[in-house]
Amino acid sequence: MKIELYKSALCPRCAYAAKILKRLQSELDDIEVLTYDIATDFSAFKDKGIKMIPSIICGENKKSWILPKEAEIRDFILENR
Repeated sequence: MKIELYKSALCPRCAYAAKILKRLQSELDDIEVLTYDIATDFSAFKDKGIKMIPSIICGENKKSWILPKEAEIRDFILENR
């Protein structure tokens, strides 16, 4: 399953979300995380309508967080698997 993470290299909240996704990827064999950085791939943000980071797209669903929590990220991924 593909999970898309939209982030910025300068954002500590994004770094935290990436860390959680990396941990989930090691726990669940079927997860592939694709990462897009706003500084280097702005068109990906525009194409997907991403207006806030970090944002995660899992399946057909998209979610953004102001302050991501591990349980919220994990629940979102597991619910949309």
